[in-house]
Amino acid sequence: MNENLKTLPSNVVKSIVDSIKEHGEIVRPYLGVRYVQVTEGLKKKNNLSVDYGALIIRGKTIKDLAVVPDFPADKAGILENDIILEVDGVKLDGKKSLALLIRQKKVGDEITLKILSKGKEKEVKVTLKKAPEKI
Repeated sequence: MNENLKTLPSNVVKSIVDSIKEHGEIVRPYLGVRYVQVTEGLKKKNNLSVDYGALIIRGKTIKDLAVVPDFPADKAGILENDIILEVDGVKLDGKKSLALLIRQKKVGDEITLKILSKGKEKEVKVTLKKAPEKI
């Protein structure tokens, strides 16, 4: 058996099949943020107040925005350097990533995010949008 082959969880396969049946293509939900998983090392390096979550950051080029304009995160007021702590009550502690939790949702689903913004925690509701073809 080839050890390099990876298996997809059945719920991921089911969502792909359902998407193709419903839309004729793979439609993925999208929040519209670029992020890095917060770790103990990242906390220390950047003097963060938490050691978990998804730190919203820009990429290496000017086009790699932290928050994509007109997508759910932007509409919810999420800003660069905010930290998403939870998705629907699930803590982003490294065992569950933001991308994994978003992939388990559908376009049009409303989710609740717990965010650390400018030193204060708040909750925002966002409705996931279809991912653009080029991300």
